[in-house]
Amino acid sequence: MFDKITIRAKLSSKDCWRISNQHHMTCWNNTKCTKVEYRNGEDSKITGIEVSIKNDFLTLKTSLHKFWYLRNYGVLRNDKLFTVSEAKSAFEMLLFENGLVAKNVYITQFEIGLNLNVSYDPLTFIEIARSIQTTSNKMMFVDANYHINRQRTTEKHKDIRKYFKMYDKGFEMNQKSKEPKKIKMVMMATMPKILRIETCSRRYKERSDKFFMSNNIDRLVNRFYLEWKNLIFKKDVIGKKGTRKSEIDRAKLRINEGEETYLKNAKSDFDNRLITENQYRTLREFNRDFKNDQNKFDIIISKQEKEYNELLNSTYNLAKL
Repeated sequence: MFDKITIRAKLSSKDCWRISNQHHMTCWNNTKCTKVEYRNGEDSKITGIEVSIKNDFLTLKTSLHKFWYLRNYGVLRNDKLFTVSEAKSAFEMLLFENGLVAKNVYITQFEIGLNLNVSYDPLTFIEIARSIQTTSNKMMFVDANYHINRQRTTEKHKDIRKYFKMYDKGFEMNQKSKEPKKIKMVMMATMPKILRIETCSRRYKERSDKFFMSNNIDRLVNRFYLEWKNLIFKKDVIGKKGTRKSEIDRAKLRINEGEETYLKNAKSDFDNRLITENQYRTLREFNRDFKNDQNKFDIIISKQEKEYNELLNSTYNLAKL
């Protein structure tokens, strides 16, 4: 389940030299030659490990999932099932290979994720994903750096310590392929249908020996499951006999946005003079009476939402081992 991870550690001068040689790093001096910095070489493209050393501090970034598969199967990939026990073994292997001691290493960023092998196009799941209900309603936005509805994330600006993202793993693998564009288009039809969900934590600091203790890992993966179980998908609404179209439209908004957002948007529209005072009152009264009137509507849950919940449960139970 654990994938990308960033670690930091204070090194001795001897360890700086040893690790820089191990990773074929380039040595850089400032103009006064008073500070030495080691920068990652081309090896990172082959090993999947990014390393830098500055002021005797090591920063190492890698995907534990890819690292594990490279060491065990000779390929850099992270589209298969990756369990918690495999992640722990991969991290121990990473420390051993780099001559690092767990109590001297700090985790500063990490990702927890699952690959869900869906039967429908992952795009059809992503385009109807609306929000994650945690302590607050975290909206899922289309990521402007990707093709539309190939990736959605919650807010991830620099002040956010944790954010959520979901994306089309098969599409990502196809885009990263070195094949010509025409061949990629042909290959896309045979790419696996994988919906990837991830929780990304950054600006974090915890000693790695404490981080990988069983009680802490159990807490993190359980929280991951509970948060992603609260992923809200867009739902369709059908009105029963005698229900007006305007009521059905309002019910769709109320159900898909939730009470808080529904009222907030109505207030915003009124303040911006997009609706009249009478229309604003109608929306407020509809929201007020919705719990009593909701039996007038049938809520249609999509086949994607049903499959997502089934796969989340089954895949999580396998990956947490």
